[in-house]
Amino acid sequence: MKFAERLKLLREEKNLRQIDLAKILNISRQSVSNYENGVRFPNDELLLRRIAEFFDVSIDYLLGVTNIRNYYHRNIENIEAKENGIDYKIDKKTALNNLFYEVDDLPSDKIEKITAIIKTIKTLIK
Repeated sequence: MKFAERLKLLREEKNLRQIDLAKILNISRQSVSNYENGVRFPNDELLLRRIAEFFDVSIDYLLGVTNIRNYYHRNIENIEAKENGIDYKIDKKTALNNLFYEVDDLPSDKIEKITAIIKTIKTLIK
């Protein structure tokens, strides 16, 4: 999915008209229309950031690089792991980003199966 499609989808999910989004972003309704129709692309990095922040998605998601809307919403905690006698320390945000990267290109039915497996493992280790 390209930027134009993502922008329209996000706007419609919030039940906003183009004019509403234009006012929120401080741009013209025509600009929103041009972005959604793929006629133009925002040439302002700050505008892309404002769009991403307003819809609570990553810029990567907006640009169609990933299907994960937002990589991280939780507090960062350190994770410690041991593998072959070697201690690894990684912050939770990095660990989650690594996990998301690994599953991002999988179809949603496979991601659901992985999620079910993780839930099962969590109940076993509590």
